[in-house]
Amino acid sequence: MKTLRVNEIFYSIQGEGSRVGTPTVFIRLSGCSAKAYCFQMGIKCDTDFSKGKDIPVEEILNQIKNYSCHDITWTGGEPTDQLTEEHIRFFKKMGYYQAIETSGIRRPPVGINYIALSPKFTEEEILRRWGTEPGEYLTVDELRVVRKEGGLIPKFTLINAKHKFISPHFNGLGPDQNVIKYCVKICKDNPKWRLSVQVHKLIGIE
Repeated sequence: MKTLRVNEIFYSIQGEGSRVGTPTVFIRLSGCSAKAYCFQMGIKCDTDFSKGKDIPVEEILNQIKNYSCHDITWTGGEPTDQLTEEHIRFFKKMGYYQAIETSGIRRPPVGINYIALSPKFTEEEILRRWGTEPGEYLTVDELRVVRKEGGLIPKFTLINAKHKFISPHFNGLGPDQNVIKYCVKICKDNPKWRLSVQVHKLIGIE
């Protein structure tokens, strides 16, 4: 548990999903074992994988103590590549609420308060990777599906989520109105899903 390879640590607000607007300390971990799948789907990750520094957890704690917030969002990259239950217990003991943003490549450590799953795999593959029994339901707090124009909603029959979002893909240059309109149509045609636009990119903050 001595260190985590960290891309960056910053204090901002959650820009998407059900926790949008919530002040949180983002701890962005380096590296991602799911990056090949994103590349295949043409999804550009927020993380520069060439950057990263091994930081002891005690030093991470000292850094985030400077913020007037006891809410952590573990993100990446793919945070489950590094996070363990020991890490989660350490920050929980220090009084931190912990959310995670994950691709679904493996089950998050026990003790996470809020799981936001942005799936890069089929439901069947996620269930297999998370070690569920055949026919067993899997529950997360949030499903956040990124879609380009023409992309459909994957069928989820065994993954339950209280919040289900369609997130328009940003091309790095800003919002694409055609993609947004398409995602709005998906939500209107499938009213159990809601639109989640990346507010932090619209208003120009981290």
